[in-house]
Amino acid sequence: MNGHECEHALDLLLRCEVEGIAAADVGPLESHLETCEACRNFQEQIRGAAGALRSLSVVASPVLIDCTRMRVRARAQQLRERHTRMVLMAVSFCLGVLSSTLTAWLWWKSGAWVAQRLGLPSGIVEPGVLLFWLLPAVVIALVMVTLPPATLEGSLVQRYLRDHARGTQ
Repeated sequence: MNGHECEHALDLLLRCEVEGIAAADVGPLESHLETCEACRNFQEQIRGAAGALRSLSVVASPVLIDCTRMRVRARAQQLRERHTRMVLMAVSFCLGVLSSTLTAWLWWKSGAWVAQRLGLPSGIVEPGVLLFWLLPAVVIALVMVTLPPATLEGSLVQRYLRDHARGTQ
């Protein structure tokens, strides 16, 4: 057997134990393992190592469990806040569209009348419609930019660990 076939077989053996291999690769791998003793030994070693790892039991400490719970809760809270913020942004967008449409319509109806009463040219109405159409959206965008999102000072996990350490003393 050449080195390329052995390298391919070793790659397949490693993938077989972790993620599985395609059915088309099983036959050539088995035929190679029948003829190559080095690759067969490698397969036995991998299976032995995998079995040894599966036989180990890992027990997490109570502190690790508490930290993990706190991190999961903090992440869930962060996702809830993000969702709430997205809903508020969607509502703000809809309100902006409605108010922009309403003010543009009002200016369209009243702008021609105002221009006629003041003796202004009728061409002033179109830029006014554009201004009154964009103005509410610009105001809402400025308000959203100037109001920063609520942020937590420090990590929740760090605060919990400090409180937990104070409680055990």
